[in-house]
Amino acid sequence: MAVTRATAAAATAVLGLMVAGCSSSGDASSTAPTATPSGPLSSSAAPTTADASQNAQSQAVALVPTYLGTIDDLYLDPSRSLDDLYQVAVTPEATAEATAIGTFRSRGYRQVGRSQLVRASADSVDLATGAAASPSLTLPTVVVTACVDVSHVQATDASGTSVIPADRPRYLVARLTVVNPHYPGPSSWRVSEAPNRQAQSCDG
Repeated sequence: MAVTRATAAAATAVLGLMVAGCSSSGDASSTAPTATPSGPLSSSAAPTTADASQNAQSQAVALVPTYLGTIDDLYLDPSRSLDDLYQVAVTPEATAEATAIGTFRSRGYRQVGRSQLVRASADSVDLATGAAASPSLTLPTVVVTACVDVSHVQATDASGTSVIPADRPRYLVARLTVVNPHYPGPSSWRVSEAPNRQAQSCDG
């Protein structure tokens, strides 16, 4: 799709690389996000119990606000180590994010405000591994769709001038591929890809 990859809403317009960030610590002034593991499921694992699939969905969806919050934090705090990315992402996503954030920082840009996760839900799950898995999908994987409100996030250059177009769409709709290199460890889910598109609404 004609998708930009944006990290933090600022990058949506400036760098066009990754998905916007959302605070994992929670913003008391924001509406609590809805993260639901429901949705149409498909699994090629044989056999895979319904409980295992449901658990995988729930764990992958639960990672999304933490992932988005980490990205947001890295844009907000230039002194924060990019190594934090590896707590929530693996390559190629971690590498792409590190490049985007490094470019953002090197240009002297600053982010103001945080994004807000509106909702996230699992679209599919595949727990097949090893020889039983497709050559292109060797790790347990859950695909999650997330809608992020970036309307409260701005970015400025070194002189304090906004680098965000006034007509920027309010939302980003991201399709995140979440994998687990140490399955069934519940805390080992990481984002491996996060393409997104700008949208006027979460349904648009």
